[in-house]
Amino acid sequence: MNKLIATLYAWTYVNTSKLRDRREAGQGTLEYVGMIAVAAVIVVAVIGVLKGAELGTWIQGFITNVKSSVSSGG
Repeated sequence: MNKLIATLYAWTYVNTSKLRDRREAGQGTLEYVGMIAVAAVIVVAVIGVLKGAELGTWIQGFITNVKSSVSSGG
């Protein structure tokens, strides 16, 4: 009888561990999807703000500012 109980306990423990591991792996995927969604919302918001401005000119000016900051060391 004790062997049967030990076997059932081990089987239950192993299977619940497998389910727990699978759920945690899915949680990591969900976090990545959430980060991508937040990044997409930020990009859409920035484009929406810059809609009135000439987007290409703004990007070119931004890149020029970054290059000058990097080359001047500050």
